[in-house]
Amino acid sequence: MEELVLTDPVVKPEEIKSHFRVTMLSLNHEITMPPEAVPGRIDIQLRDNLGGYYSHSYSGETAQDYIKFINTGNFTVKSLHKRILERLSMEGILPGTVTGAPEPPVGEL
Repeated sequence: MEELVLTDPVVKPEEIKSHFRVTMLSLNHEITMPPEAVPGRIDIQLRDNLGGYYSHSYSGETAQDYIKFINTGNFTVKSLHKRILERLSMEGILPGTVTGAPEPPVGEL
């Protein structure tokens, strides 16, 4: 399973969040979310190694561009999940390194 390994793990007393994987991707071509006046929304949900969830969204023109990329993308060499994790890392949202190989989803990390 592909996962994002954080550069700086989230540390809580006796808890260390260090890995995330994609659990949900939602594409909406029509919805308009304030303050954007342009339709388009992408919602991404990730699950961490402790079983918690993290969400991130794109809206407006950014979402439209991402939806177009997904609709026309070739994912034979690099999977959609890997590209999502790489983008979140590149943008500094969850800095880290993507590891693993694509697999069907399984229970725990």
